[in-house]
Amino acid sequence: MVQGQITWFEIPVEDLDRAITFYTNVLVIKIEKNKFLNQEYGVFNRDINTIKGALVKKENHQAGTGIVLFFYVIDLSESLKNVEQYGGKVLIEKTLLKQQTEEGFLAIKQNLIDDNIGYYAEFIDCEGNKICLYSNS
Repeated sequence: MVQGQITWFEIPVEDLDRAITFYTNVLVIKIEKNKFLNQEYGVFNRDINTIKGALVKKENHQAGTGIVLFFYVIDLSESLKNVEQYGGKVLIEKTLLKQQTEEGFLAIKQNLIDDNIGYYAEFIDCEGNKICLYSNS
């Protein structure tokens, strides 16, 4: 991956099944329904897309709240320092990506972004946009 590359996107939806039907038919691709940490996802076919992403069910989704982009960075901690320094606000500090097993246990597994163990953070940029950062360290 290259610094600053978009590595993941999330499209918030109210009705996941309806959205999967819509995007499957509009884009003519496979979207697989998954659940991670009690959050329902419709994951876009990872075999054909170079930028990976998912539909994400949001209970209180409001139309127009937008897509969340994940940008790859080498040093997540340093990038988060820059968020605050340049007028943004960190919403979620550096967090290890984990999944919940069928038995309810948390597990650290290869993630959907690049099949590695990774971390993410979420922030509001200086213009009010919600953005995420992703790193393997």
